[in-house]
Amino acid sequence: MKSLLMIIAGALMASIICVPALAQTAEDRELAQKICADQSGSAFKICVNQQLRNFDCTNAGNRLQCEARKRASQQCAGLFGWDFRQCTQRMIPEIDCSTLRASDRRQCELNQSAYVACSKKTGEEHMNCLRKHFGGQ
Repeated sequence: MKSLLMIIAGALMASIICVPALAQTAEDRELAQKICADQSGSAFKICVNQQLRNFDCTNAGNRLQCEARKRASQQCAGLFGWDFRQCTQRMIPEIDCSTLRASDRRQCELNQSAYVACSKKTGEEHMNCLRKHFGGQ
């Protein structure tokens, strides 16, 4: 009898812990599908899985930045392609590189200077700017 009560209590505890996580995953999947609505077939599935990985902040190195990126994605979900990218970049606050470890600080500063140099460019011109900027690494 005692072991039966322990099993029931364990099942209740597991369900209490898992239900919010499942609800969050369904919410994230819905958002990812909305963001990837301009894709079709296997590209759609790849896009959704990539967005879901981006929304998983449990193992993120910088949890605050991950949550900010997730909020920005929610607010810009109706846009696609370049418009979506620019919208999310406007919504995400700039990171203070001085608060990071030395190894991360260099990459952070490089990313910020690339953003300043290439943010006004679009398409192939934007990609060429990024290649030029990160080519010397």
